[in-house]
Amino acid sequence: MYRYIAGRVGQSALLLLLVVSLSFLFIRLAPGDPVTYLYGSQQLSAEVLKNIRHEWGLDRPLWEQYWAYIRNVGHGNLGYSQINQQSVTALLWAIAPNTLLLMAPNMLLAAVLGVLFGIAAARRVNQWGDYAIAAVSLVSYSTPPFWLGIIFIVIFASHLRWLPTQGMTTLGGDYQGLAFVLDVLRHLALPSGVLVWWYLAAFARLTRASMLEESVKPYLVTARMKGLPERQVVYRHALRNAAKPILTMLGLYLGTMLAGAVLTEVVFAWPGMGRLLFTAIIQHDYPVVLGVFMLVGTFVVLTNLAVDLLYLVVDPRIRYV
Repeated sequence: MYRYIAGRVGQSALLLLLVVSLSFLFIRLAPGDPVTYLYGSQQLSAEVLKNIRHEWGLDRPLWEQYWAYIRNVGHGNLGYSQINQQSVTALLWAIAPNTLLLMAPNMLLAAVLGVLFGIAAARRVNQWGDYAIAAVSLVSYSTPPFWLGIIFIVIFASHLRWLPTQGMTTLGGDYQGLAFVLDVLRHLALPSGVLVWWYLAAFARLTRASMLEESVKPYLVTARMKGLPERQVVYRHALRNAAKPILTMLGLYLGTMLAGAVLTEVVFAWPGMGRLLFTAIIQHDYPVVLGVFMLVGTFVVLTNLAVDLLYLVVDPRIRYV
């Protein structure tokens, strides 16, 4: 076990280095730079723009910029955002909780509901309940999140005026305590509805397929012949063995969670990592883009390692040597 964990940690470190290196290369080779974005419309002379690029280190050879960035990352320094006028570490530290608040509860809620719907569909295969869940899942997974977000805004915000259209809190509101929590929840309602609706479909379809695959195996036939209650057969035996692909999907979704839901955050102006990444790419804010990639890559690697180890709990037959 320890040898396996050590090997995975080493692989993860190499993978992170590869992700950072490729991200750095692609971003630097993209046309445009932050100097052009910030000062290109101010009719500054070419000499002034050249001096700014020199001050920011953008005129140095690509390999020198790469080595300087890797050295800084090794010391825990993700760089400085000239556009936001603050360090990337401080910026990510301020934004990450907003993304976790939006993504984590909705993803887990979608997983729980999706598993329950998938089990219900598998227990009623080729019946009206199975067809209804399949139809809802198909529509849900086929609905673009940004389109559904706009529809929610039109219905619940513009016409019914039940919920706010954007942001995380009411602009100019000076709420404290419980009033602040309720205000955040009101702003969270619409983007949460979009995310749960979209993620639920994938978990429901995968759970149904996994449960149907397990349902024909001999150990379930034996369990029923022994007189075990159907609920125990389904939830204690079948679901436990069908959980491995579900855990894999949950691990993939949770791993990319810190990247946020870009389109959903943009539509609802939610101040999260997805919107930050979208803005940083448009502004050619290299340190912020690389910082987000670094944070998300690290979280993906750690989440996948945790899922691999969780397989031991779900299926004791698995042994890592």
